[in-house]
Formats: sequence, structure tokens, C-alpha cells
Amino acid sequence: MRGLVFGAILTALPAFSVAQEPVAKLTGIAAIEDGDGLLFGRVEVRLQGIAAPELDDAMGVESRAGLMKLAAGREVVCHLDGTTAGRSVRPVDVCFAGEVDLGRAQVEAGLARDCPAFSRERYREAEMRAQSNGHDLSRVYALPGYC
Repeated sequence: MRGLVFGAILTALPAFSVAQEPVAKLTGIAAIEDGDGLLFGRVEVRLQGIAAPELDDAMGVESRAGLMKLAAGREVVCHLDGTTAGRSVRPVDVCFAGEVDLGRAQVEAGLARDCPAFSRERYREAEMRAQSNGHDLSRVYALPGYC
């Protein structure tokens, strides 16, 4: 099933019985909300498995700028797993611009942190690399309680 959703294509995939498996794919040109949030028209999605500072936090503006550099104006493909985040019930996705996993790239650049409760430590090594390269976001940004 395919349909145009606010300028983005949403494709349903077969349902999987295991949580965290993709159930749909969202593709389109995304605007950047913050360091871990994308907008496809009026549909806001959150990058799965990472935590980035809010715009008014230390490194928040830099985090958003990093995601903009990776994704702005490029086709982004997000693999929705059927879960949602926050009070606004945003879909949670692992998203790619080309071959680049946007969450991993944000963590490796020291602009977001691995959120192990949701990533299953998928980005742990990326965060350790960032720290060893002098980009230790944990110095100014503590993981939120939900991580």
C-alpha cells in the first residue's frame, strides 16, 4: 500500500512479530526540527535510539546544525517500527540519508548520545569513538531519564 502523506511516501511493510522490526517506511525530503527530530510536512518523526540536546540546551543548536548538514535537502528514508515517543506520539524511526544512518552519524559527531533503553546499545561504540576523538557530549548533556 502506498500513499502520499504530506509530501512524503509512506509504504506499509509486512508486520513482524518482534518489536523494533520495521513495519513501514517513510521517504521524502525532511526539514530538521532539532538534533533528533525530522519533519515530513506536518509529520514529526524522532530518530530511534539517540538522545540529542534540546535547542535551548548546551550544544542544542550545534546538534540541529549537524543533522541539517547530514539531511537537509536530501531524500531521507525512515524505517518505522510502530513505536511512538513523547506526549505528541511522534513515530520513532531509524532514518538514512543515502547510506548514512542519521542517528549513528549524530552520535559519532558528538552531537547526540546513545539512548541504550531504546537503541539496545546500537550506538554505544559510536559514542565511545566520539569521546575518544574529543567530542564527549556527556560533559554538557546528561542522558534523559527515559534512556
